[in-house]
Amino acid sequence: MVRSSKPRRGFTLVELLVVIGIIAVLIGILLPVISRARRQANTTACMATLRSLGQALYIYAAENKGSLPYSYYTAAPPTGNAEAAGDTDATVYVWWSVLRSCMRRGGSPDNSVLNNDGSTSTRFMKAFMCAEGHDPDNGCDFGTNMVAMPELNWESHPFNASTSNPIIRPAKFTQLYPDNILMFDATELIDTSPPFARQYVCGYYVDGGSLAIPQQAYLRYRTMADARGQLGATSPLRNERPIDPGKNKDCQSALSGSGDGEKGNIRWRHGKEDAANFLFQDGTVRTLGMTRAYNPAIGTNNRGDVLHSMWRIKSPPGFQPRG
Repeated sequence: MVRSSKPRRGFTLVELLVVIGIIAVLIGILLPVISRARRQANTTACMATLRSLGQALYIYAAENKGSLPYSYYTAAPPTGNAEAAGDTDATVYVWWSVLRSCMRRGGSPDNSVLNNDGSTSTRFMKAFMCAEGHDPDNGCDFGTNMVAMPELNWESHPFNASTSNPIIRPAKFTQLYPDNILMFDATELIDTSPPFARQYVCGYYVDGGSLAIPQQAYLRYRTMADARGQLGATSPLRNERPIDPGKNKDCQSALSGSGDGEKGNIRWRHGKEDAANFLFQDGTVRTLGMTRAYNPAIGTNNRGDVLHSMWRIKSPPGFQPRG
């Protein structure tokens, strides 16, 4: 048998560089695709979480004469940051601590900080996290509609005592429209130890706080006319007007008086940081886009999927718009 004495030819430097270049191009193409797929998977997981919370709300309402829970309440006046930091008082409750009784065996509407046995191991459950959130063990990533699920202490505070037609009690499902928002992706708080360990659970900063003032209760109900029976282009009662999207960033300080990060506002953390998930009264969960080029005078925008009407509930019998 005759064997060739011709030596094997290896790869040249040019060929190696070409192969490396092709691999680099493929990686450059695949990484964005993989990143988009991951974010889309997280968006889907977040939507599934909101659907589960919606089911828990329905269970709670079925056991409480059709009523939703308060978003937050204590037995004493609020301390300013109690909603964010919690309280060791056993009479402090938030909506997610109440829903725990509907979501796990042996659960009860326990205190927002302490479990029934005095432990704090499940203060924040993964059932209340968004997959795009920062820390699944140290924060609730969702907020509630401030009209349908109000904060008792804010609504009943002395400086709101003379308000006509205030929202004091949580709404019943019969007082809601199918497209009313119940929960949404909300901002998180950074200046905590560990970071993002606190949250604002009620959306009083949505649309710059326009729906948060009990003295302007008429803004909280759906109506097609202002006090003069007209619907002007700049009327705050226009149902189709998109909301102000806010700053779209997490809060730097729990105690900041400047509204940095807009505590309790929508956090548009999905898509390209321009979309958020919303749970509606009819049980559906939708991903909606934020407003761009927002004009607060007339609500003009490039997209703006979230409308004022989605936050406003049915007006009580005999209600007349004022203001």
